[in-house]
Amino acid sequence: MKPFLTLAFAFSTALTFGQQDTLAVDSADAGPHGTHSLTLGMSSKGATVKVTRTDSTAVEDDTLRITTRRKLIRIITSPRTDRDSLESADDRLDDLRRTRRNMFTYWAGVDFGINTFLTEDGRVGDGPESGPLQLNNARSRFLAINFMEQKIEFGSHHVGLYTGLGVEFLSYKLSENVGLMYNGDSTWAVPIETPEFRKNKLRQIGLRIPVMFEFNTKRAPLPTTAEEWATRKEFDRKHNFHIAAGVIGSYYFDTMYKQKYREGGELKKYSMKAGYNLLPYRLAASVRMGYGALNLFAEYALTPMFEDGTAPPLTPLTVGITLVGFN
Repeated sequence: MKPFLTLAFAFSTALTFGQQDTLAVDSADAGPHGTHSLTLGMSSKGATVKVTRTDSTAVEDDTLRITTRRKLIRIITSPRTDRDSLESADDRLDDLRRTRRNMFTYWAGVDFGINTFLTEDGRVGDGPESGPLQLNNARSRFLAINFMEQKIEFGSHHVGLYTGLGVEFLSYKLSENVGLMYNGDSTWAVPIETPEFRKNKLRQIGLRIPVMFEFNTKRAPLPTTAEEWATRKEFDRKHNFHIAAGVIGSYYFDTMYKQKYREGGELKKYSMKAGYNLLPYRLAASVRMGYGALNLFAEYALTPMFEDGTAPPLTPLTVGITLVGFN
């Protein structure tokens, strides 16, 4: 009984003074189980008990054996499963919150639409006020691949602010048989009788970054009790109405004018990489909305299409639909 009282006294001393005491079992008394030591202590996190096995076959779960003349005392140690469970629950909740945030953000995907502009007299893509660019609106297309998104939620998934990254392709298909010309001061069109162009368009490629406030109507609460965890269903966006409003900034790093025509029975192509006095950046007000799988968008430029004074003032406008969502 005396060794047990000695052990209890050592433990009491560790709790009182915040020190660490070590009780070792000599290898001569350890038998086939190797040499062990017991460390008792007190820290700011509470009392600690540590069993160390010094032989090469040590395992995480271990048993300390203390032999007296009449008693064999066994102290069995094992990892704290309650702490592991708590940390695991926090990790699962973070994963679930991330899954919900990704599901209810509608930026990442492939957008397809019509790319045009408004003239000062209110016409869409044509008329004398459009200067050199009279468009075939139906064939002036817009394509964007939005491949990255990041969202900050304001308390829940219903309201948040997102940004991201994408690449956009704009084409302005000219409706008239003209050649597009430019110099440092202006951009203009020259009528051409022959050949008749099969393709006559101006193309831009650029990177785009959104800053958008988004609102979702679908309820998707996170579980808070064990029963809710057990009965939780997967999130879905069915019957969710969403709307986002904000701005999209674009920077155009490639501009090309392309023509295709037949001459003497031979198909010929012409292309010219140049700026054509187009503004190399754009800031556009944007609205994106949808219900379920249907997602629409519109972008109205807050900056002009051409550099100041080089062509009539034109305001770019894009409308379309999201064909593929990445979430």
